[in-house]
Amino acid sequence: MKRIKKIFSFILLTVLFVINFSCGSSGDDNISITTPAAVVDPPSASTLSHPENNKVCETGSSISETQSSVEFQWNTGTNADSYDLQIANLENSQTTNQNNISGTSKSVTLIKGAPYSWKVISKRNGTTKTSTSDTWKFYLSGEGITNYPPYPAKLISPKSGSTLSAETTSVEMSWEGSDPDGESLTYTLYFDTTDGLQAPPSENKNLTTPSKTLSVSSGETYFWRVKSTDPNENSSYSSVYTFRVE
Repeated sequence: MKRIKKIFSFILLTVLFVINFSCGSSGDDNISITTPAAVVDPPSASTLSHPENNKVCETGSSISETQSSVEFQWNTGTNADSYDLQIANLENSQTTNQNNISGTSKSVTLIKGAPYSWKVISKRNGTTKTSTSDTWKFYLSGEGITNYPPYPAKLISPKSGSTLSAETTSVEMSWEGSDPDGESLTYTLYFDTTDGLQAPPSENKNLTTPSKTLSVSSGETYFWRVKSTDPNENSSYSSVYTFRVE
């Protein structure tokens, strides 16, 4: 009798195994294999070519008394499929964007007698990652201009929109100035709690170094900008930056 029970148990286990195996294999046709997405390397940054950096008298091709067409050129970025060209008028902060350029050059119409900066962003299909070139500057020649004003100063610190701790009692204001004619510059630092346009005190005028430490108070918001002046009394103004002391 025991022998019969053992045989029956063995047969039952075998049947269950076959049933489980069949059920498990019945879904094989529905198994999907996901192939890992190919990794797309980002493009490299382009090297700018023309107009040359800090060029004083870029003439372009005159198309009217007030406008010239300037051809921008750059070298191919590795893996790049297209480029965005960004041009900024440094006098009024207006920008001109030329997007999705397939080649490595682009002609753009600009206002004469103004300073500009420009850069190129490399893009590649299949990735959102980009690479940005250096930023170059130039002056577009105007009628009768023999000496060019300084480039508007680049404000460095404090960064615009920053917040300093309540314990801060003094801040070093720093900036970077340059002149297309290579002349030495003096600076006037505008610094107030109104709009950065108020008349500065005498001690903030005719600065020969691009920095100055000023006292600040907790709970105040400050505005600042810099006027750059060359020996011929040509001048330019930076944009206005703001920061807050907690």
